Amino acid sequence: MGNWVSDKAKRAARKADLFQFLISHHPDRVKIEGNTLRLKDNKSITVKRGYAGWKDWATDETGNGIDLLQYYFGYDFVEAVTALSGDYLGLATPAPRVLQPKPEPAAPDTFAPPPPLQGRYRQLYAYLTKTRMIPAPTVQQLVDDGILYQDADHGNMVFINPARTFYEVRGTNTYKPFHQVQFSDLKSFWWVKAGSMDSDATVAYVCEASIDAISLLLLHKKAGITGNGLYCGIGGVANQDRIDAIKAGMAAAGCRTVICVDNDDAGQKCRDRNPDCKFLIPVHKDWNEDWIAVQKEG
Repeated sequence: MGNWVSDKAKRAARKADLFQFLISHHPDRVKIEGNTLRLKDNKSITVKRGYAGWKDWATDETGNGIDLLQYYFGYDFVEAVTALSGDYLGLATPAPRVLQPKPEPAAPDTFAPPPPLQGRYRQLYAYLTKTRMIPAPTVQQLVDDGILYQDADHGNMVFINPARTFYEVRGTNTYKPFHQVQFSDLKSFWWVKAGSMDSDATVAYVCEASIDAISLLLLHKKAGITGNGLYCGIGGVANQDRIDAIKAGMAAAGCRTVICVDNDDAGQKCRDRNPDCKFLIPVHKDWNEDWIAVQKEG
């Protein structure tokens, strides 16, 4: 396939009915729930009937059909534009080939973390240390603790909790972001402790993403903040069930919970929903941006 598409095709692709496109071309990858489609292998992503875009309820990320086909269905940019614009303009354009292999047939509710790479995690280390500026010893400790690994098939990072009931996937390609959250328990989440993994936490810091939780832990260590904190990544600000579970668990232990979500409108709504908790707000959008800024300032 060529590597050029017209502006007309791009405009048509962005206006295409994504709901109908997915039903027609990928019926095995989606589940219909009334006027909404949900991806079977990433249940937090939905597409509404009659709309041209999608939303990830775990992260509040949104995008158009071109983005969705690239990030989650293995299309390249030209294939995505060609397929969507063909549908929108009524052209007899066959669906483009899917570059990534389809998942093995499984029940929609199957929870199966991706298999880890057997070998050195080169992509994981390069991305976290260079792009996110997480120190290599910290990365190694997370790997040694069994709560971070590189997946064998795509080279993505997998942040998985010790109970193996929740995982967050992050792509290692800076120019083609990929994010996915899966869980077998609605109240589960990823976490790391300031002390050893089996120590008792005295305070829980609730962050949106696993990388934010790691970054806040590093910021606290750099600032000399002591205490055995539990740094949590809940996979998106909309997950109030996870926040409630953390608050209940900490309260039962006589400990407190601090809301540490992003510095944006969605984060403020989360703080408003949890007036019983104290909160910390990053200076920039999130804690990783704050950590990077501190590192660059020396």
